[in-house]
Amino acid sequence: MTELVFVSERVAYLPGTNNLGVIVAEGRTAIAVDTGIDKEAARLLRRACEAAGLHLRAVFSTHHHADHVGGNDYLVRNIAGLEVYAPRREAAFIEDPYLEPMYLSSGARPLSALHNKFVMATPSPVHHRIESGALTIAGVELLVVPIPGHSLAQVAVVIDDVCFAADGFFGQRVLDKYGVPYAHDVAAQCASFDVLMQLSVSQWIPGHGEAVDRAGLVSTLDTNRAAVLRSRELVLAAIATPQTLPATVASVQKALAMPSASVAQYAVFASGIAAYLNWLVADGAAVAELSDAGIVWRAV
Repeated sequence: MTELVFVSERVAYLPGTNNLGVIVAEGRTAIAVDTGIDKEAARLLRRACEAAGLHLRAVFSTHHHADHVGGNDYLVRNIAGLEVYAPRREAAFIEDPYLEPMYLSSGARPLSALHNKFVMATPSPVHHRIESGALTIAGVELLVVPIPGHSLAQVAVVIDDVCFAADGFFGQRVLDKYGVPYAHDVAAQCASFDVLMQLSVSQWIPGHGEAVDRAGLVSTLDTNRAAVLRSRELVLAAIATPQTLPATVASVQKALAMPSASVAQYAVFASGIAAYLNWLVADGAAVAELSDAGIVWRAV
């Protein structure tokens, strides 16, 4: 069984495809920071905590994406009194995960291929809708830091000298695997890189990738910025002539030699490309126009 990795006396994480945070609270209880993609991930987290002599009493969800909240339901149902904390604007998606495949389907009823744990978590209640700033859970004072961009209202959690950075940045393997760093709002994502850099902590633990110190963060954020800029250039090249969203997606995937392996993967990738297109329009580098083919984007 994978064990908790302690980075300080009261801060640990369970490493894996998703790094799941653990904060030691009063009475040998613990707060989980995200719960993974499903009940099995949550079960492993619970066992790792119990092996360390800790009893989970709360979950802090950094954002609503299924791979971060899919284990909430298991923990709520199996641990009496456990409560979930989440950013106010993320909470609706956690309580009604159908909204995620729905927005990936332009608001339409999603295809059955999008009814899976990768884009639609099991519903779970959110007991506390939180804003940014100081927050006390189980006697532990946390700092909640907004880092939107990857999702609508994603937050990081700072405790002692450590930042749980959620999907505020990605490790190299994730960048290599997906080609285009996923974003809801690319400009906000880039601004959040700077927010993370300015935190007065010595360790950052991302949702995906290796924990880093300040020097490692500088290097990792440089790599993330480079990936964003490369993606921007690929999208700009794709819309040298007016293109629809599907045509732009096809062009970028061809340039990356990364075709989608599933409907869900395509839907997520296309959503990310739409974010880049709209960023370019907001930035004055492209225009969106209505044509006989629908909405088309064109570089200017």
